[in-house]
Amino acid sequence: MSSGGTDATDLRFELPSVTDAAHADLVFGASFEAPRNVLHLRAVLPLPTAHIHFIPPAKVALQATLPPPTVSTLVLRPSVPLFVGGELGGSRSANLPGVACMGEVRYASHTQRPTVGKTTTPWQVAQQTENGATQGQQDGQRCPVGWSPPWQWASSLQIGLAHDLPPVLVPMVQQRTSGMQQALRLHDVTRFGHQDGHAMVLLRRALFQNASRLRASTHFAHQDADRSKRAGRVNYWQSAHGLFQRQGSDFQSATAWPVGWAGRYQEAMRPPPGICIRVVPPPPQVQACYTPSAHLLFDALAPASTHLLFVCERKSVLPPIGETVWVPIRKVYVVINQVRLYRWPDGIEVPAFNLSLSLDVASWCWGFDAQLPERAQTLLAPGGSSGPVELLARVNGKEFRLLAEDISRERSFGEARIRVSGRGRHAVLAAPYAPVMSFGNADARSARQLMDDVLTLNGISLGWDIDWDLADWNVPAGVFAHQGSWIEALNAIASSAGGYLQPHASDKRFRVRHRFPVAPWKWLDAAQPIVPDFVLPVDVVSRESIRWLQKPAYNRVFVSGQERGVLGQVTRAGSAGDVLAPMVVDSLITDAVAARQRGIAILADTGQQVEVSLRMPVLQETGIIEAGAFVQYRDGVIDRLGLVRSTQIEAGFPEVWQTLGVWSPASASTVSSP
Repeated sequence: MSSGGTDATDLRFELPSVTDAAHADLVFGASFEAPRNVLHLRAVLPLPTAHIHFIPPAKVALQATLPPPTVSTLVLRPSVPLFVGGELGGSRSANLPGVACMGEVRYASHTQRPTVGKTTTPWQVAQQTENGATQGQQDGQRCPVGWSPPWQWASSLQIGLAHDLPPVLVPMVQQRTSGMQQALRLHDVTRFGHQDGHAMVLLRRALFQNASRLRASTHFAHQDADRSKRAGRVNYWQSAHGLFQRQGSDFQSATAWPVGWAGRYQEAMRPPPGICIRVVPPPPQVQACYTPSAHLLFDALAPASTHLLFVCERKSVLPPIGETVWVPIRKVYVVINQVRLYRWPDGIEVPAFNLSLSLDVASWCWGFDAQLPERAQTLLAPGGSSGPVELLARVNGKEFRLLAEDISRERSFGEARIRVSGRGRHAVLAAPYAPVMSFGNADARSARQLMDDVLTLNGISLGWDIDWDLADWNVPAGVFAHQGSWIEALNAIASSAGGYLQPHASDKRFRVRHRFPVAPWKWLDAAQPIVPDFVLPVDVVSRESIRWLQKPAYNRVFVSGQERGVLGQVTRAGSAGDVLAPMVVDSLITDAVAARQRGIAILADTGQQVEVSLRMPVLQETGIIEAGAFVQYRDGVIDRLGLVRSTQIEAGFPEVWQTLGVWSPASASTVSSP
């Protein structure tokens, strides 16, 4: 119909009508699958209150005069343009009355969103920390680079000309020589021996002939130089060519190789949450040391002696306790060193330039000293009143628990370093960490039980263990009385019988050892010879120093207790006992066992002695040799047997060395065959 007519035509609907006509919704346009088209409405629609929906992709143009409908909701689907009061297809549309409508766009994507998968790992999320790259070598020190020529700098001199004539010509008087001498004047003589000569011109004869007039010139050894050129200097060497400075060494550049080490225990880790099923492995099969063979295969060079040394082919890396470790003779000893420093208990690695550890029989804990970069200061700064920072040092598989007690900073031009020193974890039993207390025994106790009583607080154990190597003795009630820290009380008990405290490297444990487990005059006894713990050849020692000492040759000493003690007389076997040592008095010498052990310790440290210092690597066979071990060392043609009194470890990354202080009496050496 026309836009202005009133006649109505039929509207063609593609969908069936709804039952409720009063609230029916008119949907103009095709379905989602229908092609895009335009639906023209050209009739006057007396529409009631309805909802009009436009479904894409239809285009709707209202071109008829419609009565003012009341549209409550107008829902526009996407891509549905509505033309009101415009032009469509070249025909002008009719004016519509004002329509108050509300627009709402709904979009249903019908997109499936499945459940996001999760992955469970046995490790938790790590915290972000600053980390660095660790290498086997330490950082090089900055130093000025210079040239070292084979000649020194020459002094500047003036350029001169050398010639054959002297520097100054001296005038000389011309000499004349005549052919006749001056005649004597005679009177009245008319006869001459010679006839009258013809008048001749007087000739003069000189040493030199008349020279021809020439240009005044000076003859030199060199010709005249071109004045247009600058003066130069001539030396015995020509101008050198600039070369790059290079440094040569006996070793070529090493190839990066993974570093590993072997130890008795592996690093522990926190188990992840879950259930761990323990599987008992079958017992290992014991293999024979040698494969049946009729041939002898020598692994090392022949020593100077004629002895044959047989070793087990399947021997473990660390020998069992009590067996002698024989270090073989090799041309080259290869050691893979591994040194790390951690903060305890979080395990953060602390970078270090070098590390030094030391222990001797006079010390009851390890001492250490280290140099660190400046960035490690925040890792070692003590926090609050919790005490010093505890460190864990690992040297070739052996762990050391240390306390960073003294921290200082050294700064110079271009670099800054942190120096840290301290003691082992056993220092917590001494000042300034331990209080001053009074110790005693209300009941009769043994010396071993006295140490257990000291390591308690109000009857509760402190968690420290004691390995007792001395001969135990009884102490009556009320004899032991000491005031001081825990470590001072332990040291008083051990030293009363000639012993000393040897700390464990990492555990809360002490070992009480005698200074001389066997009297030195019995070391070479054929009936009970000393079996050394380590046999070291001279090839494994990089540096050796020896010192001879002379002490008074005491052979008799009196050892006494106090009020309830005993008086002991200790005499060296086989001697006259005529040289008496100063008397020793100690309240804990309450038994002959204690008196005898104290007397042996005094008489053993007498006479001629030898102190040997041996610097050697930390081999895989030996590990770190601690004080109290018997060492047999060959000095030329002399085999020395001694006790290790001190151990010092120097870790300079990547080199690790240990220096042993070995004590030996002059009589404990034998001459072996060359």
